[in-house]
Amino acid sequence: MDFAFLMENLPALLRAAWTTAWLTLATLVLSTLIATPLAVSGLRRETPLSRGLAAASTLMRSIPTLVILFLVYYGLPQIGIVLPALATALVGLTLSAIAYTMEILRAGLKSVDSGQYEAAGALGLPAWLIWGRVIYPQALRVIVPTWLSNATLVLKGTSVASIITIPELTAIANEIVSETYRPFEILLSTAAIYILLGSVLALAARVSARRWSHP
Repeated sequence: MDFAFLMENLPALLRAAWTTAWLTLATLVLSTLIATPLAVSGLRRETPLSRGLAAASTLMRSIPTLVILFLVYYGLPQIGIVLPALATALVGLTLSAIAYTMEILRAGLKSVDSGQYEAAGALGLPAWLIWGRVIYPQALRVIVPTWLSNATLVLKGTSVASIITIPELTAIANEIVSETYRPFEILLSTAAIYILLGSVLALAARVSARRWSHP
C-alpha cells in the first residue's frame, strides 16, 4: 500500500465523509419528524387512515432506495419542480426512510399498554401531556435502539446519492479511482471510513439499549 498516495487523497475523502454524515443526519431528522405523526395516526388499525398508512408503508418499503431516488430526480422536473442535486438526494432518501421509521415508532408506541393512556385521560390530563410525559418516555425504550440500528442502514443508503453526482464518500472515491486507476488504497480507505461512521452508530445503539433496558 502506498501511504503517501493515500495521505494525498485522504483530505478529499474526509470532506466527502462529512457530506455523507450530514446527509445521513438530515435524512434521519426529517424522516423522524414526518413519520412521528404518521405513526400516531396509524395506531388505530380499523380506520381508513390507518389502513391507508399501512398499505403505503408496505409499498414504500418494497421499493429500492435507488428507484425512489431516480423517481424524485427525474419525476419532479416533469411537474415543474427543479431542486438542487443535494436537495433531491435528501428528498429521495427521506421518502425511503419514512416508512421504516414509521414502523419503528409504531412498534415502540404499541409496546406501551393502552390502559396507561386511558388512565391518564381519566385523570384529566391533556393529550399533549399524556404523550409527552406518559407514552413517549416508555416507548423510547423500544424506539431508540432500533432507530439507531436503522440509522446504520440510512448511512449506507446515502451511497446511492453518488448516482446523481452528490459529492458524498462513494462518489468521491469513484472519482479518485477513475482519475488515478488505483482502486485498492482508495476503496480500502473508503470502507474504513464507513466502518468508523457505522461503529459510532453501533456504539450509540448498544449504549442506548443498555440505558433503556431498565425502567
